[in-house]
Amino acid sequence: MLDNIQKIDLRELSSLYDEESRDVFISLYLNVENLDKKFIEERANACRSVLKDGLTRENFEKTMDWINDYIKEGMEEGQKGLIIFASYLKNFFTDYKLGIPLKNMLVVDSSPYIKPVAELLDLYDEYGLVMINSNKARIYTVSGGKIGYEKRIAEHVMNRHKKGGWSQARFQRIRKGEIKHFLKKVAEDVEKLDARYIILAGPGEAKKWLMDYLPKNVGERVVSFIDAKFGEDVVATSEKAMEEERSVERKELVQNLVNEILRNGLAVHGVRETIEAMRNGQVEMLLIKKGFSIKGWKCEKCQIFDVGSIEKCPYCGGETTGVDVIEELIELAERMDAGIEFIDDDILSKLGGVAGFLRYKTSQ
Repeated sequence: MLDNIQKIDLRELSSLYDEESRDVFISLYLNVENLDKKFIEERANACRSVLKDGLTRENFEKTMDWINDYIKEGMEEGQKGLIIFASYLKNFFTDYKLGIPLKNMLVVDSSPYIKPVAELLDLYDEYGLVMINSNKARIYTVSGGKIGYEKRIAEHVMNRHKKGGWSQARFQRIRKGEIKHFLKKVAEDVEKLDARYIILAGPGEAKKWLMDYLPKNVGERVVSFIDAKFGEDVVATSEKAMEEERSVERKELVQNLVNEILRNGLAVHGVRETIEAMRNGQVEMLLIKKGFSIKGWKCEKCQIFDVGSIEKCPYCGGETTGVDVIEELIELAERMDAGIEFIDDDILSKLGGVAGFLRYKTSQ
């Protein structure tokens, strides 16, 4: 059975690290749709050539044995990607079988490398899709063009033609009552959807009628209506609608960021400035330019990180190791319960590649 990428717990993964900053975690991202059998072997050999410490080398070999044994078991039907985070020394192994292709990557570090997962979660945002007419409904969750959860609801509702011997008024009153009961039932199930966005699809006016029965906070999550025959495959159409919605949202985020910066409000930009605000717990949402990375250092003792390259931590004097600063920011954002958005906008590049909306400002 394939896994839903939205179920990957980044907060839990971000909390995992080796207290002595030893490189004991292997993070593997694998495209199994076009499996490159040489990739793992070549990356493993490259890592072996630089892992000189006896314990980390032994851990690497045993962890790779775990991974290779797992891969030999084969893949699921429809599987395109595989993610594994593992450490023999930490007795830790978790895997995710995905229906989406991945870029091949094998990283050895003192913690799981989660930046690609954060990017995928941003790209494949899960949403609710409701197909409805006047007496039937299907409720889905969709992520990456794949349907996950599905529920079907059907009610007996009289058709539009009046029963013999009934007055038109009585017939219409009873029919409206049945439709109202059906819509209330559907609304209760839509309310249970754990999705940031909802799209309503189907023929006629039923999808618009449903809005009257949704609680305000649920109705505000409805971002699009799609006219379609009941049962028609509208996933591709809904994906296009979602991409348009995400594009509008991201443009609004960038404009809101610009406005906050112009009025010296609740925003920060630049790598060092954002790191400092993140350490203080000020950042409510972290904005990262898509594809942006910057090298830096991290203290093995106190876990402080920054851009540049130094041998000794200026705070505690501990040894440092080289890191991807954006990876460290993402891990810290997860631990601080801050949102993360990847933005493809030149303005963010001009602002230093990273920025953030703040919960509060510190006194100067």
